[in-house]
Amino acid sequence: MKYFLCFIMILFVTACGTTSENGNKTQSDSSKNAQNVMEGYVANVQDNSVLVVENRLDPTVTEFDPQQHDEAGNAIYFSLEDIEDSMANSLVRGEKIQVTHGAVAESYPGQSSAVAIKRIVDEEHDMVIPLDETINVVTLEQFIQQVEKNEDAIMRVVNYTVEGDPVFNNYIFRNGEHTVKVDATQDDFVETKTVKEFACQQLEYYLTDDQNIMFELTDCDMDGGTLAIASLPFANIIVPEDTYHRIEVIVNDEVIMDITEESEKEEIITKIREGTPHSVMTMTMKAPEGEIILYGKQATIHFDYQEAGNVIRYNTFVEAGLTFN
Repeated sequence: MKYFLCFIMILFVTACGTTSENGNKTQSDSSKNAQNVMEGYVANVQDNSVLVVENRLDPTVTEFDPQQHDEAGNAIYFSLEDIEDSMANSLVRGEKIQVTHGAVAESYPGQSSAVAIKRIVDEEHDMVIPLDETINVVTLEQFIQQVEKNEDAIMRVVNYTVEGDPVFNNYIFRNGEHTVKVDATQDDFVETKTVKEFACQQLEYYLTDDQNIMFELTDCDMDGGTLAIASLPFANIIVPEDTYHRIEVIVNDEVIMDITEESEKEEIITKIREGTPHSVMTMTMKAPEGEIILYGKQATIHFDYQEAGNVIRYNTFVEAGLTFN
């Protein structure tokens, strides 16, 4: 009888650590499931699978090398079989996502199946447009410069709805063509939870009547044919926030000033930001005599320069009152 009772107690204790017939999980099982969420960056997208790494790698690197373990951190290949097609097909290298998944096979990279995927705001790399102040404007600058050089480029912009829900826009320029993938699946007021995709032909920018610079894509295969990227205050975008370590002033192909002194650099930047903007589309101007180049940590900014002290950029003529000895 004593041995029989011991056997019954062992069965009872074992049963407490398993899943009941109605599907309710014990606390230990729930804790395991709670850990099956990974936040990371898309390192590679293949047929029906995505590689997600803990740390962001150079988005231009197309092949992941397991030797990058220290650089990448945790890395898992996720099957996309259970992910809605529009979401699976919209994933872009370098963007931050959250993956809910099943068990992970022990390997490096690991292997698992994605149950759900959602995008996560990346305040270090995304251009984020909240209701108050835009951050990472220099991301737009980098994207535009690559497009103007006809180089492949990717940019993610996060807009917030009035209710505070994020809408993610991936802008992709490849082989001379623009593609936009709009993910509004986290907007509670959107009925159809799919990621939409559009093709556009041309990137344009101009000064608006309210002294903003509008950036938009035109000739898009959507109602209206125009897709706005952002409308940004003139002072914020004409010289985006960055660390500028040097400014060159070039007149008639000759460098007349090479400025590294902090106060002198700040004076030039302030005059440009506080200058009076005019749309070049409404003006008749003579050709620029030179160029002003701002060498930043994240981007190099070029202005056409006129010796009267004015500069031109983004189809905007700026009365800046610059003077150089």
